[in-house]
Amino acid sequence: MGSYGIIVKTEEVRKRVQKGDFNSAQKIIDTMALKKVKNIADLILFADIYAHNERYDEAMELLNRVYKKSKTRRVLFKMVSVSIKRKDIEDAQYFLQEYELAAPDDYNIFIFRYKIDKMKKEPYNVLIDSLKKLKKYIYMEKWAYELAKLYYKAGMEKECIEECSEIILWFGEGSYVEKAKFLKAYYLGEMDKDEMINMLKNRAKQTNKISNSKNIKSDSQPESEDQNMTENQECNLSAI
Repeated sequence: MGSYGIIVKTEEVRKRVQKGDFNSAQKIIDTMALKKVKNIADLILFADIYAHNERYDEAMELLNRVYKKSKTRRVLFKMVSVSIKRKDIEDAQYFLQEYELAAPDDYNIFIFRYKIDKMKKEPYNVLIDSLKKLKKYIYMEKWAYELAKLYYKAGMEKECIEECSEIILWFGEGSYVEKAKFLKAYYLGEMDKDEMINMLKNRAKQTNKISNSKNIKSDSQPESEDQNMTENQECNLSAI
């Protein structure tokens, strides 16, 4: 494939991605001789598509090529993310160190650290520490609820109730607020554990129905970093 053919196919890939069609974009990439692709922006785009389609090894291969030419904050962020998804602790830790040098004030450092420590099966106090540091930078409902769950699993009843109360006060409504209400109600004796888990399961089913209805036209919408918990992980607190 010549340079013109690569340009034409790359443009078509971009059009597919703009439409949210990552599956067909991937099929086009699979027909391309990527060794001939030199443009950094194109390589990053292709890496994103590989990662979206859970082809993490291939995504990392492209990112490594980019890394040799451009060790930017953006590239390092992606390398940490993909390393975590590959469950490659060594790479994740290495690139996180690099990312910290490039973006020392970015709150994502604490999220990355939490995810890496979770892969390493570090004790609850270590995981809690990362999320408490994150909370000082920015208060995000997903991670606030994750912190509340850690307090729950660590047997820290007072801290769990306080965190749930903060979530309810700050965010007012939404799926994580509902979950925080259930968890708080359990600790206050307003519902038992089985009832709480059933309520969370029902909430997860409702959320899944809404999500599926939004993706009828395409199952290729990009998944955010904070939306990759399984239903069992969301519903059964002791399983996380």
